[in-house]
Amino acid sequence: MPPPPPLQRSQRNEIVDWYQSIPPITKALFTLSIATTTASTFGIIQPTSLILYWPSIRAKLQLWRFVSCFFINKFGIGFAFNVYFLYRNSLQLENEVFQGQPADYMFFHLFTSCLQLAAASFFDMYVLSDGLLLSIAYLWSQHNRDVPVTFMFGIRFKAMYLPWAMIVADFLMSVKVDHVIYKHLSS
Repeated sequence: MPPPPPLQRSQRNEIVDWYQSIPPITKALFTLSIATTTASTFGIIQPTSLILYWPSIRAKLQLWRFVSCFFINKFGIGFAFNVYFLYRNSLQLENEVFQGQPADYMFFHLFTSCLQLAAASFFDMYVLSDGLLLSIAYLWSQHNRDVPVTFMFGIRFKAMYLPWAMIVADFLMSVKVDHVIYKHLSS
């Protein structure tokens, strides 16, 4: 009689294990950011149906726009940086600052989102994904003020300056892209 086959340990998928280890609020933010941007980039969902467009909210009662406008983004290197910062900062906030207090962390997001929606109604803003990212980065930087951080290709500074560095980097990336588009269209 042949010996029984050796016991096989179940194969573990490291990506699945990593994803399942993410705390629930960070997981929701991370997943919604990637899913919404990917779906709109590949034409599964029209990006115009996800932006914060007040006439559609009022006339057609498209209430999902209140949420989807925080997660839609342009697919590219800027999006990759945004998702990285969202994951890293939100994970640390949820695991350290709001440990055992998911309701408080959720309240933070609801409160800052309501403020951003109110501001968007006055300033005709359609996409609020940068606002979500900056609110998380600001809170993280206030709790880690003196921690040295490395930003984009080795620039080091104290964490309290991180939101400002993110604003400047976003501005410089958008100016460069807009400048290239302008030069292309004007020639």
